[in-house]
Amino acid sequence: MLAIRQIHQKNHNNHLTIQLPKDFDCYDAVEIIILPVETQQNKSLTTKEFLARFAGAIPDFPEIEQLPLQELEFD
Repeated sequence: MLAIRQIHQKNHNNHLTIQLPKDFDCYDAVEIIILPVETQQNKSLTTKEFLARFAGAIPDFPEIEQLPLQELEFD
């Protein structure tokens, strides 16, 4: 898969021009996905802010089945 990742500063009037490399010459179409970039904040989050931001980010893991202990014999 051929991919390019670029971060551009927002231009005036919400217009952006992207120059594709020559590697893309053989393709008739390209897919463009635009995502906002969050700016890094040096501010530490409070516990309440942290929980609000990351709530639901950790998946629910299934319970681990308790197995009986096994004894190993060493010679």
